[in-house]
Amino acid sequence: MLILDNDIPVRLPVKWYYDTISNEIIIEYKKDFSNLESILSNLLKSPRYIKRRLDLMNSRLWFLMDGKNSFVEIVKIMELEFNEQILPSKQRIKTSIINFIDLRLCTIVKPKAYISWHIGEYSD
Repeated sequence: MLILDNDIPVRLPVKWYYDTISNEIIIEYKKDFSNLESILSNLLKSPRYIKRRLDLMNSRLWFLMDGKNSFVEIVKIMELEFNEQILPSKQRIKTSIINFIDLRLCTIVKPKAYISWHIGEYSD
């Protein structure tokens, strides 16, 4: 997938929490089952939702994907915060964003696009 420098990654509406102790994001989303997996899941009464804990760098990336920062701005911010830990930064950040897209947790919008969905933290 091609992500241009001025493209804007944006979180999709999904239940997520910020753990203040570990400074990590916890994302909760519904599992996608095939037909066979769905039958087995019903028989075994497995959970329908996955809770995914993000590491520190992906948690920071998650916060930055708020619809206000372009891809190149996110790269610059992450390089300032994580220094050589994130190098090669552009490639690693792009890979993380593509993983979020594959999991249907974020999308890419063009500059000046209107974001009509809620991107904030989940609250009961």
